[in-house]
Amino acid sequence: MSEWLDPNVATSWLEQDQLVGFLVLPRRIAATLVAGDRPRTKLVADIGSGPGDFLEVLLDLFPSAHGVWTDVSPVMADAARQRLARYGDRVSYRLTDMTDLANLPGDLDVVMTSRASHHLDPAQLARFYTEAAEHLAPGGWLLNLDHIGPDPVWDKRLRAVRKQLIPPSDKAGAHQHKDALPSIADHLEGLAKAGFGDVEMPWRGLYTCLFAARHDG
Repeated sequence: MSEWLDPNVATSWLEQDQLVGFLVLPRRIAATLVAGDRPRTKLVADIGSGPGDFLEVLLDLFPSAHGVWTDVSPVMADAARQRLARYGDRVSYRLTDMTDLANLPGDLDVVMTSRASHHLDPAQLARFYTEAAEHLAPGGWLLNLDHIGPDPVWDKRLRAVRKQLIPPSDKAGAHQHKDALPSIADHLEGLAKAGFGDVEMPWRGLYTCLFAARHDG
Protein backbone atom coordinates (compact mmCIF):
# COMPACT_ATOMS: atom_id res chain seq x y z
CA MET A 1 0.00 0.00 0.00
CA SER A 2 3.05 2.28 0.24
CA GLU A 3 2.52 3.53 -3.33
CA TRP A 4 -0.53 5.48 -2.13
CA LEU A 5 1.73 7.59 0.05
CA ASP A 6 3.10 9.04 -3.18
CA PRO A 7 1.04 12.21 -3.88
CA ASN A 8 1.51 11.74 -7.63
CA VAL A 9 -0.08 8.28 -7.58
CA ALA A 10 -3.08 9.39 -5.52
CA THR A 11 -3.60 12.59 -7.50
CA SER A 12 -3.34 10.75 -10.83
CA TRP A 13 -5.91 8.18 -9.68
CA LEU A 14 -8.37 10.87 -8.63
CA GLU A 15 -7.99 12.69 -11.95
CA GLN A 16 -8.42 9.56 -14.08
CA ASP A 17 -11.09 7.63 -12.21
CA GLN A 18 -13.45 6.44 -14.95
CA LEU A 19 -15.88 4.45 -12.80
CA VAL A 20 -17.58 7.25 -10.86
CA GLY A 21 -20.92 6.90 -12.65
CA PHE A 22 -20.61 3.15 -13.10
CA LEU A 23 -20.54 2.55 -9.33
CA VAL A 24 -23.56 4.67 -8.34
CA LEU A 25 -26.00 1.75 -8.56
CA PRO A 26 -24.03 -0.86 -6.55
CA ARG A 27 -23.34 1.66 -3.81
CA ARG A 28 -27.05 2.40 -3.55
CA ILE A 29 -27.83 -1.32 -3.55
CA ALA A 30 -25.38 -1.84 -0.69
CA ALA A 31 -26.79 1.01 1.39
CA THR A 32 -30.39 -0.03 0.75
CA LEU A 33 -29.65 -3.61 1.78
CA VAL A 34 -28.39 -2.37 5.11
CA ALA A 35 -31.33 -0.02 5.54
CA GLY A 36 -33.81 -2.84 5.03
CA ASP A 37 -32.15 -4.96 7.70
CA ARG A 38 -30.66 -2.39 10.07
CA PRO A 39 -32.66 0.86 9.72
CA ARG A 40 -31.23 2.41 12.89
CA THR A 41 -27.62 2.17 11.73
CA LYS A 42 -25.49 4.57 13.80
CA LEU A 43 -21.80 3.80 13.17
CA VAL A 44 -20.10 2.88 9.90
CA ALA A 45 -16.43 2.58 8.95
CA ASP A 46 -15.14 2.95 5.40
CA ILE A 47 -11.76 1.28 4.89
CA GLY A 48 -9.52 2.56 2.11
CA SER A 49 -12.20 5.19 1.59
CA GLY A 50 -10.32 7.38 -0.90
CA PRO A 51 -12.41 10.50 -1.65
CA GLY A 52 -15.28 9.16 0.47
CA ASP A 53 -17.85 8.60 -2.28
CA PHE A 54 -19.08 5.25 -0.88
CA LEU A 55 -19.24 6.59 2.67
CA GLU A 56 -21.25 9.54 1.38
CA VAL A 57 -24.05 7.23 0.23
CA LEU A 58 -24.38 5.65 3.69
CA LEU A 59 -24.32 9.00 5.47
CA ASP A 60 -27.08 10.31 3.22
CA LEU A 61 -29.29 7.29 3.83
CA PHE A 62 -28.69 7.26 7.60
CA PRO A 63 -28.85 10.91 8.73
CA SER A 64 -28.12 9.99 12.36
CA ALA A 65 -25.07 7.85 11.58
CA HIS A 66 -21.43 8.69 12.24
CA GLY A 67 -18.85 7.68 9.66
CA VAL A 68 -15.24 6.68 10.30
CA TRP A 69 -13.16 7.47 7.21
CA THR A 70 -9.84 5.61 6.89
CA ASP A 71 -7.17 5.61 4.24
CA VAL A 72 -3.38 5.66 4.09
CA SER A 73 -3.18 8.61 1.67
CA PRO A 74 -3.01 12.25 2.83
CA VAL A 75 -4.09 13.31 -0.68
CA MET A 76 -7.22 11.18 -0.35
CA ALA A 77 -7.82 12.64 3.09
CA ASP A 78 -7.81 16.16 1.65
CA ALA A 79 -10.21 15.10 -1.13
CA ALA A 80 -12.52 13.39 1.36
CA ARG A 81 -12.58 16.36 3.73
CA GLN A 82 -13.79 18.53 0.87
CA ARG A 83 -16.36 16.01 -0.36
CA LEU A 84 -17.71 15.21 3.10
CA ALA A 85 -17.47 18.70 4.60
CA ARG A 86 -21.25 19.09 4.69
CA TYR A 87 -21.49 16.30 7.30
CA GLY A 88 -19.38 18.22 9.80
CA ASP A 89 -18.58 16.28 12.95
CA ARG A 90 -20.54 13.27 11.71
CA VAL A 91 -17.28 12.10 10.10
CA SER A 92 -13.97 11.32 11.78
CA TYR A 93 -10.77 10.83 9.77
CA ARG A 94 -7.99 8.34 10.43
CA LEU A 95 -4.86 7.89 8.33
CA THR A 96 -4.16 4.17 8.50
CA ASP A 97 -3.50 1.22 6.22
CA MET A 98 -6.32 -1.23 5.54
CA THR A 99 -4.18 -4.07 6.86
CA ASP A 100 -4.31 -2.47 10.32
CA LEU A 101 -7.84 -2.30 11.70
CA ALA A 102 -6.86 -2.51 15.35
CA ASN A 103 -7.91 1.04 16.16
CA LEU A 104 -11.38 0.83 14.66
CA PRO A 105 -14.24 1.24 17.13
CA GLY A 106 -16.15 -1.87 18.13
CA ASP A 107 -19.82 -2.64 17.59
CA LEU A 108 -19.85 -1.14 14.09
CA ASP A 109 -23.08 -1.43 12.17
CA VAL A 110 -21.20 -1.49 8.88
CA VAL A 111 -17.65 -2.07 7.73
CA MET A 112 -17.36 -1.08 4.10
CA THR A 113 -14.62 -0.82 1.53
CA SER A 114 -14.46 0.00 -2.16
CA ARG A 115 -11.76 -0.68 -4.74
CA ALA A 116 -9.09 -1.36 -2.13
CA SER A 117 -8.97 -5.03 -1.17
CA HIS A 118 -7.82 -6.14 -4.63
CA HIS A 119 -4.35 -5.06 -3.48
CA LEU A 120 -4.35 -7.94 -0.99
CA ASP A 121 -3.34 -11.52 -1.68
CA PRO A 122 -5.83 -14.25 -0.67
CA ALA A 123 -4.29 -14.76 2.78
CA GLN A 124 -4.30 -11.01 3.48
CA LEU A 125 -7.85 -10.75 2.19
CA ALA A 126 -9.04 -13.49 4.56
CA ARG A 127 -7.27 -11.73 7.43
CA PHE A 128 -8.91 -8.43 6.50
CA TYR A 129 -12.35 -10.05 6.58
CA THR A 130 -11.58 -11.67 9.94
CA GLU A 131 -10.44 -8.38 11.47
CA ALA A 132 -13.46 -6.58 10.05
CA ALA A 133 -15.78 -9.18 11.58
CA GLU A 134 -14.18 -8.64 14.98
CA HIS A 135 -15.30 -5.00 14.92
CA LEU A 136 -18.87 -5.63 13.78
CA ALA A 137 -21.83 -5.69 16.13
CA PRO A 138 -24.07 -8.76 15.96
CA GLY A 139 -26.16 -8.34 12.82
CA GLY A 140 -23.69 -5.83 11.37
CA TRP A 141 -22.78 -5.76 7.69
CA LEU A 142 -19.60 -6.15 5.69
CA LEU A 143 -19.80 -4.46 2.27
CA ASN A 144 -17.01 -4.81 -0.28
CA LEU A 145 -17.30 -3.28 -3.75
CA ASP A 146 -14.14 -4.27 -5.55
CA HIS A 147 -12.43 -5.55 -8.67
CA ILE A 148 -11.83 -9.27 -9.08
CA GLY A 149 -9.50 -11.39 -11.19
CA PRO A 150 -11.29 -13.87 -13.47
CA ASP A 151 -9.70 -16.91 -15.07
CA PRO A 152 -7.72 -16.30 -18.30
CA VAL A 153 -10.55 -17.23 -20.68
CA TRP A 154 -13.04 -14.87 -19.04
CA ASP A 155 -10.38 -12.22 -18.60
CA LYS A 156 -9.94 -12.07 -22.37
CA ARG A 157 -13.69 -11.86 -22.95
CA LEU A 158 -14.25 -9.17 -20.35
CA ARG A 159 -11.33 -7.06 -21.58
CA ALA A 160 -12.89 -6.98 -25.04
CA VAL A 161 -16.23 -5.86 -23.64
CA ARG A 162 -14.67 -3.26 -21.36
CA LYS A 163 -12.76 -1.63 -24.21
CA GLN A 164 -16.06 -0.99 -25.98
CA LEU A 165 -18.01 0.21 -22.94
CA ILE A 166 -15.27 2.06 -21.05
CA PRO A 167 -12.69 3.40 -23.52
CA PRO A 168 -9.17 3.46 -22.05
CA SER A 169 -7.81 6.80 -20.93
CA ASP A 170 -5.30 8.56 -23.16
CA LYS A 171 -3.22 9.20 -20.04
CA ALA A 172 -0.99 6.57 -18.51
CA GLY A 173 -2.03 6.06 -14.91
CA ALA A 174 0.58 6.08 -12.14
CA HIS A 175 -1.20 3.24 -10.34
CA GLN A 176 -0.62 -0.20 -11.81
CA HIS A 177 -1.68 -3.72 -10.75
CA LYS A 178 1.41 -5.92 -10.76
CA ASP A 179 -0.08 -9.03 -9.14
CA ALA A 180 -3.15 -11.12 -9.90
CA LEU A 181 -6.31 -9.79 -8.30
CA PRO A 182 -8.24 -12.00 -5.86
CA SER A 183 -10.94 -14.08 -7.53
CA ILE A 184 -14.57 -14.35 -6.55
CA ALA A 185 -13.69 -17.69 -4.95
CA ASP A 186 -10.96 -15.99 -2.90
CA HIS A 187 -13.48 -13.50 -1.55
CA LEU A 188 -16.07 -16.14 -0.71
CA GLU A 189 -13.47 -18.37 0.94
CA GLY A 190 -12.11 -15.43 2.94
CA LEU A 191 -15.57 -14.48 4.13
CA ALA A 192 -16.28 -18.07 5.13
CA LYS A 193 -13.01 -18.26 7.10
CA ALA A 194 -13.98 -15.05 8.87
CA GLY A 195 -17.21 -16.68 10.04
CA PHE A 196 -19.66 -15.02 7.67
CA GLY A 197 -22.37 -17.53 6.83
CA ASP A 198 -24.89 -15.10 5.35
CA VAL A 199 -23.14 -13.97 2.15
CA GLU A 200 -24.30 -12.85 -1.29
CA MET A 201 -22.97 -11.06 -4.37
CA PRO A 202 -25.99 -8.87 -5.21
CA TRP A 203 -24.33 -6.98 -8.07
CA ARG A 204 -21.62 -7.51 -10.64
CA GLY A 205 -20.44 -5.36 -13.53
CA LEU A 206 -17.61 -6.87 -15.58
CA TYR A 207 -14.60 -6.97 -13.23
CA THR A 208 -16.31 -5.28 -10.31
CA CYS A 209 -18.41 -7.10 -7.71
CA LEU A 210 -20.38 -6.16 -4.64
CA PHE A 211 -19.96 -8.65 -1.82
CA ALA A 212 -22.42 -8.27 1.07
CA ALA A 213 -22.18 -10.31 4.26
CA ARG A 214 -24.18 -10.15 7.47
CA HIS A 215 -22.36 -10.87 10.75
CA ASP A 216 -24.41 -13.22 12.89
CA GLY A 217 -22.18 -12.51 15.87
